[in-house]
Amino acid sequence: MVVLLLVVVLMFIYAIPAVASAPLVLGGYECMLGPVVAEGMYWTPVMLLNSPYLGNASAAQGVYTVTYTFGSGFVVLTSRVSTALSRSIYVYNGEAVGLFRLDEWAIYSTKNVPVIAGGYPCTQPYVARDLGSNPPTFRIIRILPSGTTSDADEPGQVYYGGYYSIRFNNGYSTPIMEFGTCGSPVTFTVSALLFTGVVVSINGYSSSGFAEIRGSTVNVWVYNLPQGYVWYISYAGDQGPAFAFEYVGLCQNDTVVMLGDS
Repeated sequence: MVVLLLVVVLMFIYAIPAVASAPLVLGGYECMLGPVVAEGMYWTPVMLLNSPYLGNASAAQGVYTVTYTFGSGFVVLTSRVSTALSRSIYVYNGEAVGLFRLDEWAIYSTKNVPVIAGGYPCTQPYVARDLGSNPPTFRIIRILPSGTTSDADEPGQVYYGGYYSIRFNNGYSTPIMEFGTCGSPVTFTVSALLFTGVVVSINGYSSSGFAEIRGSTVNVWVYNLPQGYVWYISYAGDQGPAFAFEYVGLCQNDTVVMLGDS
């Protein structure tokens, strides 16, 4: 009986370190920011503006600010670009332009780190950040020429002075309305400018993000549609609230058809 009891006690004692040294069971991953993997100079959109074919549009004088956000799991990088327009910008007859600043961009790697429970794993392998410029260089760059009837094929990148822009989306997509001006010309105004997806690619490394463009005045953008025509109108970049256009033709009667509501 004593021998049996001793054996049981020894088994219990030696079992304790075996349990304590068992491997830790992890419950998830947390995304962490890694080092810079690439840098480059790119034209960075501060303002993007489409005009309807046969009509015109303008961007009011004031301060324009664009906020760029790139995220992966719990990692979020935010940067802002601002400028003050000393005069209004006008575009005519299907033309599209952008106000750009030449900035240095950096791309960072991300990595998943094991955690005991929960966690926010990485959703993309890289994130980007605008590092700014000194001194700042701004240019108004044409995206589409005058006479363009549809913004459906609007380029998502421009090239000027030896530099490309980051990729953006300001074009025509799913129409929200069919709009005719048989009775009289019409003016639209937009105060919250544009929410759009952006992509930064440097030396084979790429990150997708989001841009929010805003102005300091109430009616920042004004669109003028002349009398006698019909257009399909969509949100620019499929998110708006700024507009993109596709010309339909001469109108037969006043038309305002909201699409996709039925």
